[in-house]
Amino acid sequence: MTLPMKYLSKDYDETMAKVRLPFFWILSIALLIGACRKFKSFDPIPVIEYKSHNFKRSQPLGLHMLHLEMTFRDGDGDIGLNDGDTLPPFDISSPFYHNLWIELFTVQNSFIVDTFNFNARIPNITPPGQVKSLEGEIQYEIPIDGLAEGDSIRVGIRLVDRALNVSARSFSPDIVVKRPQ
Repeated sequence: MTLPMKYLSKDYDETMAKVRLPFFWILSIALLIGACRKFKSFDPIPVIEYKSHNFKRSQPLGLHMLHLEMTFRDGDGDIGLNDGDTLPPFDISSPFYHNLWIELFTVQNSFIVDTFNFNARIPNITPPGQVKSLEGEIQYEIPIDGLAEGDSIRVGIRLVDRALNVSARSFSPDIVVKRPQ
């Protein structure tokens, strides 16, 4: 005995309706959660923090280098300068010509003595689009040939964004100079 098509169709439609309804709710909830996903937002004043260090010899000159790793974050993403950013306030006579301020201190008899600055210009790393919050890592090397093995040093780091917001200074722990072979 064969059933008329209208009975098969009705049962099929009811079964599919029961399947579609939970699928619809699952899909709706997934889309709602995805739409509500929050992007990381940070303060527009940059934050930079010491992460780690090691000692290296540069090639081909063989200079002794302190390799620093730092983490940063910035809420408006205006980190870095373009090559053409040389007019005020980024002109060469301005402290804002450099946007990574690195100070090297020696530790002498428990006193910290400011010795040298190794400031640098970070290139523009602002991402395209509307979400501009940035976080990342900066690696930088400082020549330490003028220091003796066993000297204690400390590094102070600050980051400046294009709006001239200056981060709080972050310090490394005391570092004992080593000479890699």
